[in-house]
Amino acid sequence: MEVTIRNPEFMARLNEISDEFFTHKDYANEKYWTFRQREDIERGEYFCSQEYLDECRSRDKLVGPPDRYFGQPIAAMVRKEPEEWEPFKQKVKFDFAKEIGAHTSALLTYYAPGGYVGWHTNWDANAYQVLFTWSDGNGYFRYWDNEKNEIVHIPDVKGWQCRHYYFGSEKEPEKLCWHSAYAGGERITLAYKFVNSGVANNDTKDQQAKLMRDMLIEEIESD
Repeated sequence: MEVTIRNPEFMARLNEISDEFFTHKDYANEKYWTFRQREDIERGEYFCSQEYLDECRSRDKLVGPPDRYFGQPIAAMVRKEPEEWEPFKQKVKFDFAKEIGAHTSALLTYYAPGGYVGWHTNWDANAYQVLFTWSDGNGYFRYWDNEKNEIVHIPDVKGWQCRHYYFGSEKEPEKLCWHSAYAGGERITLAYKFVNSGVANNDTKDQQAKLMRDMLIEEIESD
């Protein structure tokens, strides 16, 4: 579900994050690249395709974390240059998560042009999640619509976008959220978790998680 960022103060906060990231001169250095196989680097659009989704869904073992990807997760950048990147990681993964009322940060990754994350479900990171993406406008996000049985393709726009989804656990096959993303240009994605008890069963913890998520969305969409 797309969320419209109307709150100027919230947008300013997001711009601070992207501006700070791009002030680091070596942010796109190849030493930070993370991928499963080097030959996969040029195959991003295939790993975001209907064909690859069909292959993933036909497997006996459900795909939780992506098994095909090309990006620069902040953890990899910190391992290479801790003094350069640890303060940024702290601000965005931990301080900002606390600021917006999230339980934890699920993702902080930069994608160079051609970067991608192939089809996966995040069942192992089961939660209500709010995602923020900065893009130069040359990329896209895709997810599988369980009701319509089709891929929904959402082009990136220049600047920041926001969306939210429930990533179901392996115990909730009807709530699995297959998704992928491709960076035709530069792209940054942040994801934050609002954690329930492991299933969307409307118990107290589930209601609390949804309430915290909805409060954040209301703040983001307020003028």
